[in-house]
Amino acid sequence: MREDVFARVDGGADETRHDTSYYWDNSKRSESNRINLQRTLSGEGFFENETGRYLLPKGSLIAFTQRENSRYGYPATATEPYRLRYLSIDPSATATPLFNRIRRDFGSVLSMPEGSESCALFDELYQRFQARNFSDRYHESELVTRLLTAIYRQQVNDTQHSDPVEYGYHLLRNRFASPITLKEIASACGVTREHFIRSFSRRYQQSPGALLRQLRLQHARGLLETTAQPLETIARSSGFSSANVFCRAFRSAYHTTPTQYREAANRSAEL
Repeated sequence: MREDVFARVDGGADETRHDTSYYWDNSKRSESNRINLQRTLSGEGFFENETGRYLLPKGSLIAFTQRENSRYGYPATATEPYRLRYLSIDPSATATPLFNRIRRDFGSVLSMPEGSESCALFDELYQRFQARNFSDRYHESELVTRLLTAIYRQQVNDTQHSDPVEYGYHLLRNRFASPITLKEIASACGVTREHFIRSFSRRYQQSPGALLRQLRLQHARGLLETTAQPLETIARSSGFSSANVFCRAFRSAYHTTPTQYREAANRSAEL
């Protein structure tokens, strides 16, 4: 059966747990492989997978699916009730890639502080699910997408002070199409340009300048393949300062000109 493009909330509840009888092993569950988001309201839970065991205080969120190798529940060290709120979301062609990207970049244990955009969207989805008052299924799917995007943004923002180099990595990926410079990226991270370049290159085995150029060229290549936009427009919308700069970078990377590449792509599409 083809996966639906529109996400749908198919479960959600508030629960209070008092002892270690609250325990789930996802690898042994038989439910379908849904997206699950579970937020700690008060007290503390735990989550464990192949990367380790984590406690879940207030402001924590866990993201998981059934049938994966992970477990969660009430920790033996807890001294007060574990209050939680969860949402179960039917996988979709729009929600699943976002969910997978969140977990790939940040893991399954995430931040959702009170008062944050992600927390407000989580509660709105929960309340609308309980009241069954979504405007329509498109509205429901839109809120799911907005929630997952806000969760991702929250994790990126959290790295600004805890890990400036990772924060810079996400800034590059998010803002490559703007005329941003490495000096501006480093400044946003609170470090010098030299420190950022050195630390980034050591961690990611690629300089930030090389990644920025790669992201811009990939974006431009996609526009060459799918649009008839002039080269100057493609250059500007991909973060290059001019068509000449874009053409030189493109030829250096792909050993052909943007015009020749577009012509070849058009011929292939016609076959």
